[in-house]
Amino acid sequence: MGIPACGRLVSLREGVGLITGFNTNVRHAGRVFHVQTEDSGRDRPHVISHVYCNGTILASKKSDYADGLGAGDLNATLRRFMEKQHRNMLETLQRGGFDAAIADRLGGEAADSPERADPAGESAPGRVFGDSVVSARPLDTVILEYLVDKSRTRDAVVDAPSARGSRSRE
Repeated sequence: MGIPACGRLVSLREGVGLITGFNTNVRHAGRVFHVQTEDSGRDRPHVISHVYCNGTILASKKSDYADGLGAGDLNATLRRFMEKQHRNMLETLQRGGFDAAIADRLGGEAADSPERADPAGESAPGRVFGDSVVSARPLDTVILEYLVDKSRTRDAVVDAPSARGSRSRE
């Protein structure tokens, strides 16, 4: 399996001098990992990348770019720098460079088959647990959509009793 594309650029706000970042979901050793790379802004000129699995940070890399702040086209230079760091994190994960941290922080070895990833066998045969969760959409978009949906559901439940109550008083 090849290295996936760097993922989606979450936001490029050139006016404020901040490239928010890249997010990529990738399968490795039977698990779904999330690699995130983001810029901290010109006032804190560093790029930080994290590798997550189930909300646990397994690896991080922080790179300073203060010496490049005077670059002619800083946004383009910074974007290439971020893409390179993001791709390096993806490649290191796929090569097994974080497997020791995975074993240490998640307990046991990285799952290497669907059976180990889903010991109860609840997923469809041949599918990796979490397969339906993998998305090309950024995590913040998924969370926002979930919260909006929950809010609408909650509002509908809250409004329903009050509407009945007002009718019964008439």
